[in-house]
Amino acid sequence: MLLRLKIRNFLSFYEETTFDMFPNPKRTSFPNHIYNDMEVPLLKQAAIYGANGSGKSNFIKAMWFIKSFVTKDDFLNTIDLEEYRFQLAAEKHASICFEIEFLYKEKYFIYSTEIDKKSIQETLSLSGLGKDIDKLLFKRIGNEVTSDYLQNENSAKQLLSMNAQSSLLPLNLKFPVLSSSDVKNAYQWFHKQLEIIAINSTIPMLIDIMSKQPKLLTFANEIFENIGIGIKSVKIGDTPFEKWVTDNKNAKKLQQIIEQDPLKPNMGISRVENNRNVFSVSIKKGVETVQEFLFSQLGLSGYQKEMKITSQSDGTVRVLTLIPAFYSVVNEQKVIFIDEIDNSIHPNLMYTLLQFYSNTKSKGQLIFTTHTTKLLNQQELLRPDEIWLTEKENGNTRMYSINDFKIHNTINIENGYLSGRFGAIPQISDFEQE
Repeated sequence: MLLRLKIRNFLSFYEETTFDMFPNPKRTSFPNHIYNDMEVPLLKQAAIYGANGSGKSNFIKAMWFIKSFVTKDDFLNTIDLEEYRFQLAAEKHASICFEIEFLYKEKYFIYSTEIDKKSIQETLSLSGLGKDIDKLLFKRIGNEVTSDYLQNENSAKQLLSMNAQSSLLPLNLKFPVLSSSDVKNAYQWFHKQLEIIAINSTIPMLIDIMSKQPKLLTFANEIFENIGIGIKSVKIGDTPFEKWVTDNKNAKKLQQIIEQDPLKPNMGISRVENNRNVFSVSIKKGVETVQEFLFSQLGLSGYQKEMKITSQSDGTVRVLTLIPAFYSVVNEQKVIFIDEIDNSIHPNLMYTLLQFYSNTKSKGQLIFTTHTTKLLNQQELLRPDEIWLTEKENGNTRMYSINDFKIHNTINIENGYLSGRFGAIPQISDFEQE
């Protein structure tokens, strides 16, 4: 679970910016939106608004950057670090800085890092939550490590000298130099519990994932039944490969590929077209089998027909792609960031989806960017402390919560936002026609 995030000198975030998931104890609306069964109460969701180019996507990219750095020991070698520093200042900060507080396995962690081309500094501690002194797990400056759990100082120094642009967390997984299980658990939180979904992301193995998780497919049907888009159900159809090839004129090339490189057990081929996982080929009970999504759709006079994913709208496909994320935050303590969650989705449908999630007894956290102002309803959907805004001035993104304003619980937040009361909206000049 995420508590707090601080960003500095990353893309449009020049000055230090803080985002948190702490509820305002004075607000009593939607008590089911707060996890109170832990030492620190936390919100289950947050919506981030702002004009185009204000820095919303950069916030999501910050989480992607942190996760990539902490989980991939070669990450910095695959990017140009300079491109991720704030560019619009004569005097540039040397380092990109992050600090993140999170909860995993009933322990509260604080991880911070300063990254530049010359060296890396990072610190991992168990948080005292302001009541006790934080317990240091390790502190790293360049190739020097300070820790009570350090097994061999020379080995650690040699490891970091050879991997100067890597975080110690993924390195310690491969070459254990710190004996603490808490250090390994911190890595696992970034690796397993934190997920980032980009605007046009797809899941190449979605068919395979859903076919192996019947509960996930059941959850998908529960959502489609409730959002009213004319889909009665969705299932995964199985067809023997030989029969499928004869029924699909464009399958000859795939057949040639499989003939040259036969399928192996537990391995298969997944095809993605236009952000759609159109089919998957694998061995099922010794037979080469094609699996496809089949949507049972309602037609005239009660007529129903099973349609393939290629005939579905972008919005329907987007909903299908988001279902694993919703399933995860409902059933697991995952933290999922989604950029432009409403991409290709009608405002009413987006409202219904989030209302569905808000009313569930969830376990995780959903944090998303959006332009759908219909969601700004403090009587029916979002608490003010769940709404964040991004505003850019001179290239620098400022991020703040609606909770910073004095708002009565009867105020229409949507109208206030659109009228500019809270900032974070486009400043558009009048167009003149000759």
